[in-house]
Amino acid sequence: MSKIYRFTHLAAYLTIAHGIIYFIVKYYMQVESPYGLRPHWSQGIAQGAHILLSPLFIFALGILWKDHILVKFKKSNRKRISGIGLVAICLVMIVSGLGIQIFYQEGIKEFQTWAHLGSSGAFILFYIVHHIKK
Repeated sequence: MSKIYRFTHLAAYLTIAHGIIYFIVKYYMQVESPYGLRPHWSQGIAQGAHILLSPLFIFALGILWKDHILVKFKKSNRKRISGIGLVAICLVMIVSGLGIQIFYQEGIKEFQTWAHLGSSGAFILFYIVHHIKK
């Protein structure tokens, strides 16, 4: 396996891991206070890690674009559904992740959050299938 593929797998699995950790901390580890529920003390750390480390995966995806994704899509007789699905899901996941950070209107932000959660769940499944089937 080449260095590019190893870097991509490492970046993808790190993104998956800290994304899951952030999800658990944000939605399942809220703290009860006299004023109601409040975020767990580690939520800011998990969110910061997710926002800072996820661009590594986007960078790896950019490296793979020319030498792997386009080549397989144009020349391969066997186009993998998991690979094509991954590209589409990644676009939704990346755009919705950015949308969560830049939109502040409640309805739009909630839509972006659900789109990011759904596409992230689909990404995890498709990525594992794509990686195992190689």
